[in-house]
Amino acid sequence: MRHVLNGGGPLGSEEQSGAYVLFRQEKAFDTRELPTEEPLVTLEREDEAIEPLTLTSLSDVVGVNALVEGGVIEPHAGLTILFGENGTGKTGYSRIFKALAASRTADVILGDIEAASPQHQSALVGYTLGTETKTYTWTGQQGVAPFTRMSIFDSPSVSFHVDDDLEYVYVPAALALFNHVIAGIKSVQAHIDQAVEGLRSGSTGLLSRFPRTAAVYPLIETLGASTDLEHLRSLADSDPDVETRIGDLRRTVAALEADTISAEIKLQQRVERVLTQASNAATVMADFNVEAYGRERDTLHGLEEDYRAFRGALFEAADLPAEPDDTWSTFIEAGEAYQAHLIAVGAHDADRCLYCRQPLNEAARSLIGKYSEYLEDKITTDIAASKARLHALTEPVTSIQVNDVSTFADEYAGTEDKPHFHVELDRTLSTIAELSEQLLAASAVSTAPTEHAGTDAIALGSALETAKQALGELRTQAATRADTLAEKKKELVELEAAAELTKSWTLIESHVRDAKQADRLILLAKPMPGLLRAVTGLAKTASDQMINESFDALFNEECAALRAPALRVEFVGRQGRAQRRKILSGKHKPSKVLSEGEQKVLAIADFLAEARLAGITAPVIFDDPVSSLDHRRINEVAQRVASLADTTQVIVFTHDIFFASTLLTLMEATKRCSYFQITDEEGKGKVTRATGPRWDSLNNIKKNINETIQAAKSQDGDSRAALVRTGYDWVRAWCEVFTETELLQGVTQRYQPNVRMTNLPKIKPEALPAAIDTVNRIFEEACRYIDGHSQPLPSLGVGPTLAGLEAHWAELTEARTAYNAATP
Repeated sequence: MRHVLNGGGPLGSEEQSGAYVLFRQEKAFDTRELPTEEPLVTLEREDEAIEPLTLTSLSDVVGVNALVEGGVIEPHAGLTILFGENGTGKTGYSRIFKALAASRTADVILGDIEAASPQHQSALVGYTLGTETKTYTWTGQQGVAPFTRMSIFDSPSVSFHVDDDLEYVYVPAALALFNHVIAGIKSVQAHIDQAVEGLRSGSTGLLSRFPRTAAVYPLIETLGASTDLEHLRSLADSDPDVETRIGDLRRTVAALEADTISAEIKLQQRVERVLTQASNAATVMADFNVEAYGRERDTLHGLEEDYRAFRGALFEAADLPAEPDDTWSTFIEAGEAYQAHLIAVGAHDADRCLYCRQPLNEAARSLIGKYSEYLEDKITTDIAASKARLHALTEPVTSIQVNDVSTFADEYAGTEDKPHFHVELDRTLSTIAELSEQLLAASAVSTAPTEHAGTDAIALGSALETAKQALGELRTQAATRADTLAEKKKELVELEAAAELTKSWTLIESHVRDAKQADRLILLAKPMPGLLRAVTGLAKTASDQMINESFDALFNEECAALRAPALRVEFVGRQGRAQRRKILSGKHKPSKVLSEGEQKVLAIADFLAEARLAGITAPVIFDDPVSSLDHRRINEVAQRVASLADTTQVIVFTHDIFFASTLLTLMEATKRCSYFQITDEEGKGKVTRATGPRWDSLNNIKKNINETIQAAKSQDGDSRAALVRTGYDWVRAWCEVFTETELLQGVTQRYQPNVRMTNLPKIKPEALPAAIDTVNRIFEEACRYIDGHSQPLPSLGVGPTLAGLEAHWAELTEARTAYNAATP
C-alpha cells in the first residue's frame, strides 16, 4: 500500500519481492529484519495535463491489403469524411488506425494476397502532440503511444458495446491504485506459489542414495511433512566402525560374486574331457597287437607276390604290349563290368570284341579265357580278406580323436605350471602321432612306441578319476554359494542404508522442514482470495463514485441524442476492474431483443459516453457507423457526429452517400470538414480530395452533349447513328437534372434525406408550364432513342438524326434561358 500510494503506480519487481519478504517475516518464517511500517500518508496531487493529439496525414502506405501506393489522406482538425463504395479499399486505411490504437476489434493486416511476393507493411503517420509536430513510421505494430488514446467505433465492436461486460478504456489514476494494490497482493500469492513449488519440487537426490531393496527405501520415497523423524532416526547406524563393517561385507560379497567356483568347474570339466580323450587313446594303443599286425602284414605281402607271379605266368604268351601291372588290371576289370552291363541289357555278343566289335578269332578267344581265369583267381579273394583283417587291427588306432588333448597340451607347452599328468599326456600324443603315421604307411611297427602305453593309460585314468572327484566337490560348493551370497547381499544393503541415513540426516531434516513450511505457506495463503475480494469491493465503491455515476449520466445523454432504446446499465467489478453491463427487463441481453439498427445506435451511445468520460483529447474514428440504420437515425447520428466535430477531430469512413451528404450539409456553415473520395479506378484505395459525393451537374452534361454532337458531325452511317443515340441519352439526363436543380430549385434532391422547404419560394410557377412542356416533350422523345427503353416494333425502324438532336438541344437551351430569366 505504501509503495502504491507514494509511487502512484504498480510495484516493481524489487518491491514485489520486498512485500513477500515482509510477509515471511510477519508470519515468523524468517527473523524480523525489516523496519516496522509507518502509518500511511496520502498526498493530494493533480494529474498531469494530457496534450491533445491530432492526426495531420497518412501517406506512403505499403503492403496493406491491396492498396495502391501514393494515396495521401490529410485529416481536417474537425471532420474528415472518407467516402467510397464497398470494396474500394477504405478498410485498409481504417485497419492501420485500429492497429495503431490497439482497438478492441483490430484485425490482422494482410498484404496483397495476389502479389507474387509479400511486401513489408509500412505507412507514414503525421500528427501533432500539443504544439509539437511529429511523424511516425508504422511497420505493422499494434498499440503505439500516443495513438492508443484514439477512440475507434466499427460494426464488429457493436457486440462489445451492447452485450459484453466491458471494461473502461479510461481509468482514473486514483482508481488505478486499487488495481496496483490487487496486483501487489497477487504478486505475494505468486511468490508463495513459487516458494511452495520450489519447496516441494526441489530434487534432493536422496532416493538415489538408498537401494530399492532396503527396508528404509519406502520411508525415504514418501519423505514429507508427515514423516516420523524419530522412527527414521532409530533405523540409522551411527557406529564409527560402520565403514569397516561395510568393507568386510563387501569383500565377502565380492568373493562370492566373483564366482571362482564356476570358473574352476569349467576348468575341471575341460580337464576331465582332455583326460578322458587321452586315457582312451592310451588304452587303445596299449591294446594294439603289434605281433598280429606284423604277421598279417607279412601274409598280405606274400599274397600280393603270389598274385603278381600268377599274372605274369598266365599272360606270358599273350603278346601283351606291356607287363601286366595294376593299370592293366584295371582295364580287365572295366571290361568285365562292361560285359556284365551288356548281358544285363541283352546286347552281349560272345563272338565279337567288347571294344572294337570285330569277330573274335581263336587266339582272341584264348586270351579272353585267360582274362576270365585271371579274374576268378582265388589269390585275389585272399588278398581282400587279408586287407580287411589288417584294417580291423589298425582302425582303432587311426581313428583316435585327440583334438582337445592337442589344444590343451599346446596351451601348457611354454609354461612351467604344467599339470602333473603332462608327461603321460605328451607321450601319448607323441605315440599316437608316430604309430598313426606308421600304420597309414603300412610300415613295419616295433613294440617301442607302445611299450609305455599301458603305464600311461593307468596314470591318465587315475588322473581322470581325481578330476571327476574334484568336479563333484566343486558342484556341491556352488549349490550352497548362491544361498550364502543372497544372505550376505541383504545384510550389506541394510547396513549401507543405515549408514547412509546417518550421512544424509541433515538433508533429510531439511527436506521434511521444507515440506512442513510448504504446507504452512499454503495454509497462510488461504485468506488471500478473501483479501482480494475486500479490495475489489472497495474498488467497486470507488469506481461507482468516480466512473460509473459519470458514465451513467453521459450514456443517458447520448441515448437521448441518438434516440436509443431505454435500458438499464449495471456496474460490476471483479478483481478491482470497473466494468459495465447493459440489460433489459427480465435480465435479457439487448442483442436478444433489439433490432440490428437499435443495437447499432445503442453501441454508438456507449462508445461516445466512454470516449467523453475522460475528456476527448485524441481523434474519434467511425468506421461505417450507419449501416442497418434508417434515414431518420442516419440524420440523428450525423447531427451527433457533426456536433462532436465542432470540438474534436473526427474521421468517418462510410459508403452511405446519404450519410456523407448529410454530414457535408451540417458542416457547410463551419467549413470544418474535408472530404476524400476512395475509388478502385486505378487500383484499390485510390484517394482523391473532393468537395462531396459526385453527382451529375448541368454544366458537365452540357459539355458532354456538345462534344457528342461535334463527334457525330465527323462520322457517317452507323457510327453517327450510335453517337446520336448517345447524345439523346445525355439529353435525357440533362432534363432530369434541370428539373431537379432549376425548375424545382433543389427542394428535393437525390442523395439528400431532407426536403429544402426554404427553396420552395424560389420556384417560378408562371414560367413552369412552358418549360415543362418543352422538357417533358423532348424527354419523352429521348426515351424513344436510348437503349435503356424498349420500343414497339414499328418505332424501332425510325432512328434519330443529327439534325433532330441539334434542334432538340437548341430548344432545351432556350427553355432553360427563358425559365431562368423569368421572375419568381
